[in-house]
Amino acid sequence: MARLAGRVAVVTGGGSGIGAAIARRFAAEGARVAVADVDADGASRVAAEIADAGGTALAVPTDVADSAQVDRLFARVVSEWQTVDILSNNAGIGELSPTLRAHVDEAVADMLGGGGRHSLGVTSRMDDAEWGRMLAIHLSGTFYCTRAALRTMEARGSGAIVNMASVAGLAGIPGSPHYGAAKAGIIGFTKSVALEVGGSEIRVNAIAPGLIDTPMTADAPPLIRQMILMRTPLGRSGRPEEIADVALFLVSDDASFVTGQVVSPNGGLLT
Repeated sequence: MARLAGRVAVVTGGGSGIGAAIARRFAAEGARVAVADVDADGASRVAAEIADAGGTALAVPTDVADSAQVDRLFARVVSEWQTVDILSNNAGIGELSPTLRAHVDEAVADMLGGGGRHSLGVTSRMDDAEWGRMLAIHLSGTFYCTRAALRTMEARGSGAIVNMASVAGLAGIPGSPHYGAAKAGIIGFTKSVALEVGGSEIRVNAIAPGLIDTPMTADAPPLIRQMILMRTPLGRSGRPEEIADVALFLVSDDASFVTGQVVSPNGGLLT
């Protein structure tokens, strides 16, 4: 039996990577899925793939850093399907600005060339805009979507939310202080909201993946990628579908006694 039959799911960042894998997995298990992404073409492509496979999906272009767009997303879903049972917050970015990326590459090359250990010099050079954009998309976006979903879930007295964190939020990440801060914030937000809404039978959990093969990680510095893989006991990066399997478990009835938790599929990188 399809584990999500009859349920309505909103998946942000659903146009590519982990979000797309989650949208497809939820639909395969019987959910009607709203695929939300700032990339309208990506959202439409994934929604079409779901429809071609016999599922039901709706593509909704959405910038999660804009609360008005988020509210319109949820209003459209409720208008179309009358409810929201599941929210999967995945929208995110991971890049450094070209200027900072070039500085990191230079700092790493200098250390490898015998220049000695020294700071990567990212935090001291990061401007307000780059810091703010990362937190707006990851942390504020997770808040805006959760707030909108809870307005329906609390009225119904049920629901499941899964937020995408990262091992960077558990253990930090060199050269990306804004990303680490945003993901750590999502973990704290997840635990706090889980405590708040449990009385309404709403469950809130987070996933903190290790290195996963997605468009966002494709341009990671080769040295950083190699270092991560060397520290990963399974010796490989993960696949988006492996994260989607965890998300499915967390929003399904199989996890009916699981809330406020952080599940970290990371190949043993963190134990």
